[in-house]
Amino acid sequence: MSSEQRTGVRNDLRKFVETTSLRGVSRIFKSTDLVLRILWALAVAFCAAMMVFQLSSVINQYLRYEFSTVTKEDIWSHTVSEITCYRFHFNRN
Repeated sequence: MSSEQRTGVRNDLRKFVETTSLRGVSRIFKSTDLVLRILWALAVAFCAAMMVFQLSSVINQYLRYEFSTVTKEDIWSHTVSEITCYRFHFNRN
């Protein structure tokens, strides 16, 4: 990549970051004071870290949720010695 291409990419990236709607990110690059830039960068990094932490906590809590499945099966068997009874339904027209 030539130096002109790098400069063009860098300018495009800077323009994107300055006009993005992500809260605080544009202020990192628009601010002229170095202290404010550092504070905005720390604030954005802290918020991103908290978001990742909260998201991982929620996912872990969901995956660790204990559940039990109760099934009940009623088996009724009636055995009459060597006799099987069937119940037939006939439709009469």
